[in-house]
Amino acid sequence: MRDPMTWSVPFFRLFGIQVRVHLLYILIMFGIVFRSLMTNPAMWVDVLIFTVVMGFAAVLLHEFGHCFAARWVHGEANEVLIWPLGGLAFCDVPHTPRANFITTIWGPGTNLMLFGICGIVLAAASYLPPLNPLQNPYRLELTNWREGRTAIATNDVRYIRKGSTIEVVKPEQILNVEGELYGLSKDKTVRLERATHLGTVPTWVMWVARFAWLNWLLFLLNLIPCFPLDGGRLLQAIVWKRTDARQGMLVATYSSYVVAILLVVLAFAINEVLLLAMAIFVFSLARQQQLSLETQLLDMQFGYDFSQGYTSLERGLDEGEPAKKPRRPNFIKRWLQERAARRLRKEAEQRSADEARMDALLEKISREGKESLTPEERRFLDRVSARYRNRMN
Repeated sequence: MRDPMTWSVPFFRLFGIQVRVHLLYILIMFGIVFRSLMTNPAMWVDVLIFTVVMGFAAVLLHEFGHCFAARWVHGEANEVLIWPLGGLAFCDVPHTPRANFITTIWGPGTNLMLFGICGIVLAAASYLPPLNPLQNPYRLELTNWREGRTAIATNDVRYIRKGSTIEVVKPEQILNVEGELYGLSKDKTVRLERATHLGTVPTWVMWVARFAWLNWLLFLLNLIPCFPLDGGRLLQAIVWKRTDARQGMLVATYSSYVVAILLVVLAFAINEVLLLAMAIFVFSLARQQQLSLETQLLDMQFGYDFSQGYTSLERGLDEGEPAKKPRRPNFIKRWLQERAARRLRKEAEQRSADEARMDALLEKISREGKESLTPEERRFLDRVSARYRNRMN
């Protein structure tokens, strides 16, 4: 229970993939729906369907895109976690830039494909798909390409915009007029001198447009070159292809720092706390990756365990001189170091298990022949063999 990433419950299993849902995700979804119920009771059902149902489906299909791509490159993917920042697909793929790029790109690629399918459906109904990711998803403006007019995809009251003259409209027909509120007259009507009534669209078109907008937003967000978004992994794989894996990770880390700084500036510019929290999270992950790289580099150069600090090495060089007590790192550094240490231990345990299984499979091949291997065992051999070839190179 000390690791917040373990606070999840199993939801269902599909295609051999265990889907787990984080407890914080459940609480946040409940809070969003409850807030809508308290502030705008007429829209709480729309919020429930769009946020909980459609949001969950779009993120899950995104992660399944990663999983199926991992299997296509002879890797393994057996678990998906839905958490507050989206989803995590736990994939084990060959240690090559190609395998990592294909596995990563098929996440946002799935969202782009879903957006394209929704776009075709909308076009058949004479509407263009929404391309502005900054629109309000509950009041999307859709262009009817046959009639050359704009309509509003909403279940709320009708939307009025300035632009032409109408006489009187009833108050239940008014949602907003260019962001301005107008008072009611004695006969319970609102008089607007210059306004344009924007019509509404069929309900099914509204929901298809919302799902298209959601997948378009996920596609664009995941192209941002920072961790933990897919754009950071894509940048790493591209640089890795031209140089090596460590240089790719280093470039992606520095890119994450730049994105974090931009998020801080934007958060203060528009007074948005969530963006500031996202910036801190991106910076923390980038710092964790950088510390992990530095530790691996020192271990490769000196073959020495630096987990006890540099002072232990100084004591080994000069036993006669009393060693100075190292300064205790702050909370954030300790947390990052513990995460890096856990990851290294997990990788060592996985390598040991893979080697033991490799020996067992080689013995099976020598005894029964290669044809006796199952498809999963063949993928395992290909993955481990590719990993060893990259180490030798």
